Amino acid sequence: HEWMKSPFLLEMTGSEPLSFEEEVEMQLSWRDDDDKCTFILLNRERCESFLVSRGGGKPQSSEWPRSLENSFITNTLDSMVGDVNLFLSDEEVEDDENGEIDDCAASGVPRKQAELDLMVAEESSRGMGIGKEAACLMMLYGAQELGIRKFTVKIKEENFASRHLFEKSLGFNECNYAACFKEYEFVFQRTNISETITAIRKIYQGEMDSWKVTDSDNNPE
Repeated sequence: HEWMKSPFLLEMTGSEPLSFEEEVEMQLSWRDDDDKCTFILLNRERCESFLVSRGGGKPQSSEWPRSLENSFITNTLDSMVGDVNLFLSDEEVEDDENGEIDDCAASGVPRKQAELDLMVAEESSRGMGIGKEAACLMMLYGAQELGIRKFTVKIKEENFASRHLFEKSLGFNECNYAACFKEYEFVFQRTNISETITAIRKIYQGEMDSWKVTDSDNNPE
């Protein structure tokens, strides 16, 4: 709620200012909406500092975040730096180059696509790679858990940092420009889930011990 009092963030996200009560109501509706996935971003260094201060020591990458106590979030509110979201919708049915319809669509089960929304709200946490890591992890979650192979993102014309992140660092391609909103749309899409996961892993070359690539397009791990 405090973040969205910033005129800059309101402009960049195309949002309207809400009262605290309205913000709570919106968050509750998002929690119960099957077509929305939202996660809060935490600054890893601040989280690890909390664990060390509690005598637990710094966790190994493969243990993060399973080793955290239930009280972790409430005791590290100052670690919150932004959020990342997926807005799900049915992917449009398109014929491939040979005129064949996608297997998922042909089966009668619509394939989902996702609009990715990312905000690093804390200015002190920008330029640290948090946005790139969060985007990759959220896309991996979408691909592996939800079977998504197509991601889009909408970015204001003057938001040069986000445009550079998605177009240059994450490999999104410009697909549309809405002059009335002064907003670009970029897309990231691969043929199947396995290719999607591999492409995301290649972009983000950090440690992702808990994420596994699967050879199955219809049953991602």
